[in-house]
Amino acid sequence: MVSPGTLTALTALADGSQAEYEPTIDTETGGVSYPDAEMRLDAGDPNAFELLESLAKRGVLGKTFEEKVYLCPGCGAEGMAYTTACPSCGSAHTVETELFEHLSCGHIAAREAFEAGPDEYVCPDCEAHLDSLDEIESGHRHVCQDCGSYAEQPEHGLRCRDCGDIYTPGDATERVLCRYALTDEGIRWVEAQLAARESMVETLEERGFDARANTTVTTDRGDQPVHVYGEDELLDSRVVAAIHERPGREAASQLRDVAAAVDARPYLVTTLGSVEKDVVSIAEGADMRILSADTEGSLSNDYQITEGKRTSPSLVQRIASAVRQP
Repeated sequence: MVSPGTLTALTALADGSQAEYEPTIDTETGGVSYPDAEMRLDAGDPNAFELLESLAKRGVLGKTFEEKVYLCPGCGAEGMAYTTACPSCGSAHTVETELFEHLSCGHIAAREAFEAGPDEYVCPDCEAHLDSLDEIESGHRHVCQDCGSYAEQPEHGLRCRDCGDIYTPGDATERVLCRYALTDEGIRWVEAQLAARESMVETLEERGFDARANTTVTTDRGDQPVHVYGEDELLDSRVVAAIHERPGREAASQLRDVAAAVDARPYLVTTLGSVEKDVVSIAEGADMRILSADTEGSLSNDYQITEGKRTSPSLVQRIASAVRQP
């Protein structure tokens, strides 16, 4: 099922007004979004990432790797930041520090603790004046500012910007972010949906309706997006039409409810020439007409009934198959 908002987002790719949908990462919160897609979607649509991924799996969109982000295993927030952490207590407050060890007494402390003046060093433990740095062994270690322990190397970690917890990279959920663009088959798929929608508008206009595509109707639940709406004020008649590849129970039920809310007759248009079995009973109870549209948008009353959601190839698969044939 493709909502009006989803079709709007895909149309922008098809007509070139949007080249592709790219991820945006908030540098402060680490949140990931696809704002150019979000602005075109309906309120009831899935979030842009989920929607784009589902369209890519169907072959409508192709994706190109952009980068990776990590989700916090504790609170689920996106965009964890890389950090280093103390191996002893897990604190991120570690500082690479030059350490001195007084060879005579074995005391270890930061270089600054030994400095008594310019080129003058005193052991802060035994208070011995050191005539030469030969009495000292030095090295760099990462010192934890919280628990005071030090290590040759800190542990690698990912810090959640929301809850502040630190996890090893292996514990976080990795998400690959991509850019999304229409495939060649996807372009033809979108054109088929738009052709069906336009044919429905033209058919209603020929019968005296004032018809509009990609609009909203006002119901008790607020404005509801619809593919096509037409009304004839003289005859006090209204029509709501939905365009889908292979409509199922959800699509038919949603169209029935919206049409009932505005006292309109529902028309369900399949661009694949088939509907799921449950749709027929819903249509009969709601005085719903089922129409079929070919790839050029021509409408007819002929359609098939399928037992399940995927008992025959999708329109994208059929387009791809036709393109591959010599």
